[in-house]
Amino acid sequence: MRQSVIGLSAAACRPGRARPWRIRGARVLAALLAAAAIRAAAQSVEYRVEIDAPEPLAELLRANLDLVRWSGRADVSEDQLKLLVKSAPRQARDLLATEGYFSPLVSVELARQQAAWVARLKVEPGEPARVISVDFRVSGAIDSDPHREERIAAARQAFGIERGRIFRQAHWEAGKERALHSLQRRLYAAAAMAHSRADIDPRTREARLQVAIDSGPPFAFGALEIRGLQRYAPSIVHNLSPIRAGDPYDEEELLKFQRRLLGSGYFASAVVSAGNDPAQAAAAPVYVTLVESAARRLELGAGFSTDRGARFQAGYTDHNALGRAWRFNSVLKLDRVSQQAAGGLTLPRDEKGWRNGFEGKVNHQDIQGEERLDWSVAAARTYSIETRESQLALEYLSEKQVLESGEEDYRKALYLSRSWSWSALDDALAPRQGYTLRLAGGAAGQAALSDQNFARLQVKGTYLQPVRGFGTLLVRLELGYVAADSRAGIPSAYLFRTGGDTTVRGYAFESLGVQENGAVTGGRYLGVGSVEYIQWIAPRWGLAAFYDAGNATDELSGFRAAAGYGAGVRWSSPVGTLSLDLAYGERSEQYRVHFNVGLVF
Repeated sequence: MRQSVIGLSAAACRPGRARPWRIRGARVLAALLAAAAIRAAAQSVEYRVEIDAPEPLAELLRANLDLVRWSGRADVSEDQLKLLVKSAPRQARDLLATEGYFSPLVSVELARQQAAWVARLKVEPGEPARVISVDFRVSGAIDSDPHREERIAAARQAFGIERGRIFRQAHWEAGKERALHSLQRRLYAAAAMAHSRADIDPRTREARLQVAIDSGPPFAFGALEIRGLQRYAPSIVHNLSPIRAGDPYDEEELLKFQRRLLGSGYFASAVVSAGNDPAQAAAAPVYVTLVESAARRLELGAGFSTDRGARFQAGYTDHNALGRAWRFNSVLKLDRVSQQAAGGLTLPRDEKGWRNGFEGKVNHQDIQGEERLDWSVAAARTYSIETRESQLALEYLSEKQVLESGEEDYRKALYLSRSWSWSALDDALAPRQGYTLRLAGGAAGQAALSDQNFARLQVKGTYLQPVRGFGTLLVRLELGYVAADSRAGIPSAYLFRTGGDTTVRGYAFESLGVQENGAVTGGRYLGVGSVEYIQWIAPRWGLAAFYDAGNATDELSGFRAAAGYGAGVRWSSPVGTLSLDLAYGERSEQYRVHFNVGLVF
């Protein structure tokens, strides 16, 4: 028989109920107060309450005592006030017991001062009860688990209450819940509390704890039971699932499945759960409850940065193009230096996790004396899960370049590429810990619709490290290399430039590169590094200091890093981190303000 008990030692009573320290007599007190209100013919009185007790015990009493709560009412009679004062010591003792004080001295006095009454409650809590023993046991099918010892150790650690700790009711209840969840989240979904007891001796101020958990049988996932599909085939859901029938039960896999469903764009709501009936432990059904999102969506966005100025974006998405769950996506982007229109079609994820896509794009930009107009068509095959992505793509790009001097050039390339990305951030919008890493490589050849033979390699990484809980150290590194006899005939999209808000601060957007006929063009080599420290002065506000260095060049022997350094302000807004920086560029010998924030609505 399963039971949960907390009691007093023989020196006091040992109630058989689970929570003897909860506030008792509320209904009786309410009835007495109501009766007193009927009997009272006297005029209502005003009073205030003064509590003499250590913090945070005084805060606990102010928040829960009836005497305090009723002090704000205008219809309290003198008889009612006396009833409230009489009941206050008992209520205070019950409240203090939840914090481990079982032998407090509580006194209350009521005095009249001019037109108002004053109720003074004095508390001497004494020494709190401390845990002197913990008997923690887990039994059941877990006894034959080869990982029994480590699973029980994890549950014991999750319980978290050790000898010498002050006994608090909230910690006791929370510890039991954590211990149970530690077992329930992996394999033992039906784990339950078989017995729990806290024996408190008020005289010795000693607490003895007993916890016994029945693990129940080990669980394995069964078949998916999908509810809520109307437009889409069940294969859309099955292909997003990380769960296969027969897999050991793992709560994290359920959450991962739910995140994938919500991130797919097909569903406005997704709830994934598994049955915990021990009779179905060998094949617990996985319940997937869905609400499909609107198939068509129009999105508008606006933002501002010192690199690109004001920007506007409009996008249209159809998640069910041709009634086949194909995603059609189109977008128009406009800002001070570039204008872009793109459209594409993405097929649903297959059973192995891959999805195929096709895209066409037209782009115009005018940056640092180089104006270019290019168009491209591309096909890509992408595999993505929560923390990593890989892609194989083939792109044909044709470009017209016009320099400030009036010189024109036409270039084209059929570029085959492969990329890999890894991400492990604690928060996608406002990270303070983790890393990102991207590695990309590709090649084009004159024998395959290209003007030049070249190969390209690029690596980019970011690392964030908390510092003493009050700061964040951010390190960025980006390297790029194009292997070719020269950059002639290589489209600018495959060369490198740098400088600006998110690269080397202290310099204009993409102003670091190869000087050519009064313009800055792309080079075959890129190197950028940055070190930044953010001191958080409030939960969302921080002060930053940074040092950036980098450049892009056409010859490695001529590489000279341009340095920029300065300070700024950070705000972790609901839509991402806002950055406002003042940076000094050593090469330009100028100060520049860098501001970057975006908003989608």
